[in-house]
Amino acid sequence: MRALSLSGRSVVVTRPRAKSGAVAAALARRGARVIYAPLIRIVRPRSWRSLDAALKNLHHYDAVAFTSANSVDFLFSRMKKVLKRKPVSPRILAAVGRATAGAVAAHGWRCSVIPEDARAAGLARALRVPRGSRVLIPRAERGLDRLPKSLRAAGVRVTVVPAYRTIPDKKGLLTLHHALALGADAVCFASGSAAVLGAPDLKLSGAAAIAIGPTTAAALRARGVPPAAIAKRPDPESFARAVARALRGRP
Repeated sequence: MRALSLSGRSVVVTRPRAKSGAVAAALARRGARVIYAPLIRIVRPRSWRSLDAALKNLHHYDAVAFTSANSVDFLFSRMKKVLKRKPVSPRILAAVGRATAGAVAAHGWRCSVIPEDARAAGLARALRVPRGSRVLIPRAERGLDRLPKSLRAAGVRVTVVPAYRTIPDKKGLLTLHHALALGADAVCFASGSAAVLGAPDLKLSGAAAIAIGPTTAAALRARGVPPAAIAKRPDPESFARAVARALRGRP
């Protein structure tokens, strides 16, 4: 099937630019003019204490569950400083989706658990470990608690440690406002934090909001912005197809 064209359309990408290359390329292949307006920045946590302690005791954990590529990158970066070497991985490595699993593979480890449903709920169902198992979850400060709660309800001993935090990108928000004033056609949201934290008073002035998945879509709705489309899978091609579907037939 021929890909729907985005020729002549302006599409805003709101995730940090360093993480947006594949999505921007998928949009550009369809003819879109891509505008980068990152609404959040990914920075170190306020304290490394919890993550450092977990890394020094990594051999005590039966599994590590990664909920984002950011958690992967920060964990391995910190590991080099704290341990001076890469230890043997825990028996089970789990990733919320294929992109996150790819980030793990780039550091030399391999995930054996990758759910088809690339959400916390899907990861909780796929990560079937015995009661009493110890699972480490490195994640953003103030992240969602769905995965830890689900695992604890199943009798798993869960340790959650902050590996990074997200903060608003004020410059990106100004870029978004400017793009909307000039008539941007669509705005892509790859995380709920981009909508909740990066743009608390979100008004899209008629532009279509595109969500990378159900969790992000729920965050948009909570801000009074119903998504025009939701990507069927959390990957660049699906994201670009969702944009094209949303804009098909729009003037």
